[in-house]
Amino acid sequence: MSKIRVLPDNLANKIAAGEVVERPASIVKELIENSIDAGARQIEVAVESGGRRLIRVSDDGEGMIRDDAILAFERYATSKIKTAEDLAAITTLGFRGEALASIASVAKVRLRTQTADDLVGTEIEIIGGRMLKVRDIAFTRGAEFEIRDLFFNIPARRKFLKSEATESFHIANLVTHYALAHPQLSFTLTNNNRESIRVTPTTNLRERAYQLFGGEFIGDLIEVLAESGEMQVRGFVSSPSATRTSRDSQYFFINGRYVRDKVLSRALLEAYRAMIPAGVYPSAMIFVALPPHDVDVNVHPAKTEVRFVRSAIVHDLVRDGVRAAIGAAKSAATHFVEKKVVPAPIKTLQSPVIFAEKAPQISREELRSAFRVQSPQPSQPQPQQQKIDLGFKSQPDSIQSEEQALQQNPQLARDDLEVTINVAGSEINVIDIEPEESALTPEQDELLRYGKRIGCLAARGADNSNLKPAQNLTLAAEEINPLGQLHNSFIIAADRTGLLLIDQHVAHERILFEWHWRALRSKRVEVQPLLIPETLDLTPAQAAAFDQLLPELEENGFEIGRLSGRTIAIKALPAMLAQGTAQALLVELLEVIEDERRGLSLDELRAEIAASLACRAAIKINMPLASEKMRWLIDELLKMENPATCPHGRPIILRITAREIERGFQRS
Repeated sequence: MSKIRVLPDNLANKIAAGEVVERPASIVKELIENSIDAGARQIEVAVESGGRRLIRVSDDGEGMIRDDAILAFERYATSKIKTAEDLAAITTLGFRGEALASIASVAKVRLRTQTADDLVGTEIEIIGGRMLKVRDIAFTRGAEFEIRDLFFNIPARRKFLKSEATESFHIANLVTHYALAHPQLSFTLTNNNRESIRVTPTTNLRERAYQLFGGEFIGDLIEVLAESGEMQVRGFVSSPSATRTSRDSQYFFINGRYVRDKVLSRALLEAYRAMIPAGVYPSAMIFVALPPHDVDVNVHPAKTEVRFVRSAIVHDLVRDGVRAAIGAAKSAATHFVEKKVVPAPIKTLQSPVIFAEKAPQISREELRSAFRVQSPQPSQPQPQQQKIDLGFKSQPDSIQSEEQALQQNPQLARDDLEVTINVAGSEINVIDIEPEESALTPEQDELLRYGKRIGCLAARGADNSNLKPAQNLTLAAEEINPLGQLHNSFIIAADRTGLLLIDQHVAHERILFEWHWRALRSKRVEVQPLLIPETLDLTPAQAAAFDQLLPELEENGFEIGRLSGRTIAIKALPAMLAQGTAQALLVELLEVIEDERRGLSLDELRAEIAASLACRAAIKINMPLASEKMRWLIDELLKMENPATCPHGRPIILRITAREIERGFQRS
């Protein structure tokens, strides 16, 4: 008996639906493309429950006659191509003839349509791939597709849909893409009976971007225009100073078709190389126009992936075009800025690599004045402290040993010695002696075991390969002595075993995070009302995420109300935040929805919000701190449950032991 059989059309359509209908936004995409191909000037989209319950797309295009409307739901039924040669010159958005058949097989579909020449319209109802009704109706020119109960007959597929907020986000992002690609058309998106997008026809892309994103977004946009033979790249990108934490504001189009393409994404990122830090991304609206035979759009049933015949040329044209536009914008800004007195640059001292096998060469005169040993400043009045010169008196190529220093000054205890490094006028105190573990008192031994338990993470990367996670770390507030700051960004402290470098920003971030997290758990988040509410215009995708995120924002101390359209008013903030930071922080928090798409639990989502709040409220780098503030930061940090890392996982404290310092100076 033969094992191979031809699948029935109904089953084949359901299998195809797995490729075409990835999520509700996939249906919206296919229907919008059909509307654009039909010559529509106005396209309206309405969804409910993230597209699970309802998707309705209506247009004023040319519509279909009765026979075509029936035939459109057959698999591989299309009006876009007739011969194999047509595949090499596709200029329409749709062409495969799979979409409607696939959609109808996994949902309840109703189509209403009429052409300008027909006296009556046609209505067709299909449930799960079975055509139930075809009848004449009164209708206006165009077409309206109504999709209900998506995946009602495939529960396994339905349960894999994401949350309503996530699916709504994808739909809003999709409509935004096509509204950008076709500024001459009118688009409307209604989500749960609330209007999210309404844009009227415009004459250019900048006006359409203003309609969708507001004036603040387009204020930093830089126009891109580059050509090479028959290829052209045009659009807008953001300045290097205006970045986002996700790629959600990057829009790529090939001949007006929205695509997700690694070649274009990589080219854009390379254009910003050395201009933006890792982990952030520019905004971009990039349109590539090229001959149809230079791009294959028949790579995937969803038609969001393409393959270039000359991908290297496309890549270089996008990269070089964006880079040239950014350079031109910088030159223009420099040319028109008013002439003013520029202070001389501040000279900064580059920290030497003290643990390298071969130390950098330093002049003898620098070394002669760099090192001296002194006793620490006493809390009570003491006789004038005695300094021991460790310079080069008679033998410039040698340095007096620690033992020689003690022999000359027996009144100084070994544990009291400090080395003061003075280079180019900047002093750094370093504890010179590490006590032997065998000489520790029981109390000190207990502190040492405590230090081993809480640990300390070292910075990652090759440059810090010698700064290992501390194995014998003692972290007790009374043992740590803050000495000063490095570049007004890192607290330099010392204990009996060596040096500690503390990142003041992430240390404060950890403190604020745990304070806020405890307040959040106990429902006692302090709130500060704003005298004048701050308003913010949301993008369509942000507006889709806002409704779902609002309860969590309110739990975290925000009071936010909706105004007209996509404008919101921030009326109150968490007390830890400074006024004027609300807008930027809220945009960042709305991007947390990107993490939610990866399956974060509710607690993890709340932790992300709390971490973002703490990061914004914490003291920044390049901020001078008084000794009392440094002392307070250290004391509070050591009270936290996890003083080793910030909420985002970065290390807070680095340790350099006295033994490592001695090895660096070849003294052991």
